[in-house]
Amino acid sequence: MKIQLQGAAAVYRRVGGVRVLVAVLTALALLTGCPSVPRSGPLVTPTFSALDIPLPAGGGWTNYSTTSPPAEVLPTRGRSVRVWFYAPVGSSFSVSLKALDTTLTPLTQNFGTPAPPEAGYFQMVSVNEALNPPLYTMLVRAPLALMDPANFDILIVNASLRTDVSDSAPLVVPLRQRKVFTVTVQVKGNGHVTSNPPGIQCGTTASGTALSPCSYEFGRGQVSLLPGANDLNTTKFSGWTGNCASGVQVCQNTLDGMAPIAATATFEPRASTTTASVCPVAPLLPGLRWIDLPQCGGNLVDKTNIELTPRCDASGYFCCKDGAGSGRCAPKIEFPADCMHRSPTGTLRQPGGCYEVDSNP
Repeated sequence: MKIQLQGAAAVYRRVGGVRVLVAVLTALALLTGCPSVPRSGPLVTPTFSALDIPLPAGGGWTNYSTTSPPAEVLPTRGRSVRVWFYAPVGSSFSVSLKALDTTLTPLTQNFGTPAPPEAGYFQMVSVNEALNPPLYTMLVRAPLALMDPANFDILIVNASLRTDVSDSAPLVVPLRQRKVFTVTVQVKGNGHVTSNPPGIQCGTTASGTALSPCSYEFGRGQVSLLPGANDLNTTKFSGWTGNCASGVQVCQNTLDGMAPIAATATFEPRASTTTASVCPVAPLLPGLRWIDLPQCGGNLVDKTNIELTPRCDASGYFCCKDGAGSGRCAPKIEFPADCMHRSPTGTLRQPGGCYEVDSNP
């Protein structure tokens, strides 16, 4: 360095002008990496990592890992989102919102102080400098008076604090209007319909209480409508009409357009496997004598159904309440017939009824 400076001084003496000396010293400073020499060119553009959207009901966030296609999420709860992005250590940022008509709305930075309810701002939440480059988390809130609160881009710029260095190009995070699909259900008969994801609860409970709502707004995706009979022993689901094919158990719709979904679930009485008509003549059984019809529920824990009238099928097989499915009171007999009212002599024989031992065969 000493030799270079001497060479520069010699140039000064030969030329006799200060301008030449300054030019040489500047060139030497560039060669030696002197930090006082200003650099030029734009700063590094932030790189997108993720987008967090507050859940409508509160208590959490849902994550988007891409900006293409734009997240269909607006309007959001609190008019806020969180953007995760990478940028160099010590970066400063400016943020603005650009409407689809190119109108720009600059946002001021909030440092944790309370803000008016209608105000828009951006706030640095955290920075992880252990990563290279660091990962920044920024909260962005749109102002209430935004020109188009359902469609706008977030522009995040790595802002220069020097006049000789330009800002970076913006990181663009597009946000679009949340597509809403209205699903409406009607229930006919003794049953109910629920949905997956949750939202629809329509029809009645087993006790007759009306359920709601029967109409709900879902976002893009799939929704399944699930029918359920309130009493499988007496009622069955017979099918869908409307936007579901008739006879399909689960009504599944792909919500990919703005047309509303309307479906009707119909429940009808289940055909009984037994009849309340007069039972056929009891068969003659060797050594036994028929004495009576059986009763219902005499020896059951549930005593409230003892007044039920026993029924029988065409063969004379008795039961007190139909079960779901096919066959004799199948697959379950909720209130079996018995002959406890003729105890100790009465014994139930199927088919037939109550018999006792015939002392005079």
